[in-house]
Amino acid sequence: MTVSCPVKRMVEESLTDGGYRGSTMPTCRLCGSTYPREFFIHGNGPNAQVCVRCGVDHGLVTKEEVPVLFEKSAASARFSAVARRYSVFLYLPFLWILWGSTLSGVEPWGLFFLILLILLTLIAPVLFIYRGGQYSGDMARLTPSYDRPKGH
Repeated sequence: MTVSCPVKRMVEESLTDGGYRGSTMPTCRLCGSTYPREFFIHGNGPNAQVCVRCGVDHGLVTKEEVPVLFEKSAASARFSAVARRYSVFLYLPFLWILWGSTLSGVEPWGLFFLILLILLTLIAPVLFIYRGGQYSGDMARLTPSYDRPKGH
């Protein structure tokens, strides 16, 4: 089958090839999850295209061989750090909806709550940027040291 249009050729290649090389992150062949290359076992044969979590679960490698595998406590601490960083952007829309639906009609408290919401909305991006260094430090502290093997 000959294809003259470059767009059609790219679409056909993506369908037969599984995507363009370098444009997508690899997918684990056991669990189907997508991770950066450093979260995969290095090797050929049964180790090819297997993430470290599936490699440990299926006995292909030991925990000592994959230092990039997070323990449950480290993963929980990393998730907690991310939740603390981004939670304000979840709470603010909820508070605005709460004010608009119920508190806007209440005479003295609606105005106080509106002023508080305006202040929180203006301060939230400033605090988000200001605490970016602390967040980066927390994530660096919670990330194990890892040397990328050759070929990755």
